[in-house]
Amino acid sequence: MDAERLFSLAKPYLEKNDLGSAHTARVLAIARKNFVLPKETEDLTVAAIILHDIGGSTIREQYEKGPAISSTLLRQMNADEMFLKKVCQIVGTHHEHPDHPSEPFRILYDSDKIVMFSPEEYPIYNARPNFDWNRIIDSIYYEEGKKLAREILQQRRKASRRRSTK
Repeated sequence: MDAERLFSLAKPYLEKNDLGSAHTARVLAIARKNFVLPKETEDLTVAAIILHDIGGSTIREQYEKGPAISSTLLRQMNADEMFLKKVCQIVGTHHEHPDHPSEPFRILYDSDKIVMFSPEEYPIYNARPNFDWNRIIDSIYYEEGKKLAREILQQRRKASRRRSTK
């Protein structure tokens, strides 16, 4: 699967979201850098990541419109029906936290949580009253992902303390 082409097709839809296509690019970069993408599911994982927030800026819009838009874009890329079905299932449930999800789902979910700690997104979430960073970390499936999130959170908090004491 041509990830660049899929991203290009998805970009106009992703730009309608609050964090835009840059969020999607960050999630994909986190997944590629921090997780092993098994060859047999790499295309599925990458497609699900690229398309996960398609459909709108709310979870409801993403769940209602995302699978149909994803299906249209994947058909333009001549994806087979089974692949299309798997991607759309992940896109239509990516904010949920099932007990035994597929590996592509876990990689997307964890990367989508870890991106919240990025320099671009951390200030947005941290400004929310009573935002529970520990709840986000606890929801991450992979222990390596939890460890990474804790390390980044510690760095962000240290940087905030340094700025506030200047």
